[in-house]
Amino acid sequence: MRRIILLAVVLLATLSTGVREASAGLPADYQEFKARYQVEGKTMEGAAHLYFEAVFSYMDENKRNEASKMLRYSMYLPRPIEQSNSLRTFLERMRDESFHYIFRSFAAGTSPENSYSMSPDDFRLDIVSTRKEKDYTQLYLRSSGADSPRSLWMQEHDGLWYVINNSGTYAEVRPAKSAQDARKNAHDADYD
Repeated sequence: MRRIILLAVVLLATLSTGVREASAGLPADYQEFKARYQVEGKTMEGAAHLYFEAVFSYMDENKRNEASKMLRYSMYLPRPIEQSNSLRTFLERMRDESFHYIFRSFAAGTSPENSYSMSPDDFRLDIVSTRKEKDYTQLYLRSSGADSPRSLWMQEHDGLWYVINNSGTYAEVRPAKSAQDARKNAHDADYD
């Protein structure tokens, strides 16, 4: 009985407190992700946040297999993302640590000056606006490394929102100040 009451309280808190407060931390596996998606994916904002949780999970080599399924689900893809030629650059940037700052730039509070420092387990997206198109909606997100908002193309299927075009989320942004300093001083052994 206690367990049922606790689950009811957690569910009510999830529904009433918004997108990010619904859970603490990245999903442990695909099944947890999919279960959360049934609740949080009912809004574009929730689906966008879960997409980034899947991205941050994929960036962790130890979670890559499960995260691949998460991304496939959140992007409404008919096959694994690794089989898509059009997502090759996206995959390369998630796998290459030197490009991770691009994805971190979407977390509120990051900047090139703080090397896009953020916690994948506790972040908030800065949603600027939405624009309805004929077959999809563009959700505009602020990237602290870009001069203008970047868009995610979202589409609703059976009451849940999915990312159908994510190209704005892996386009280059201003590099972190620490990376700029390292390049500028690459000739100086004091910076090794």
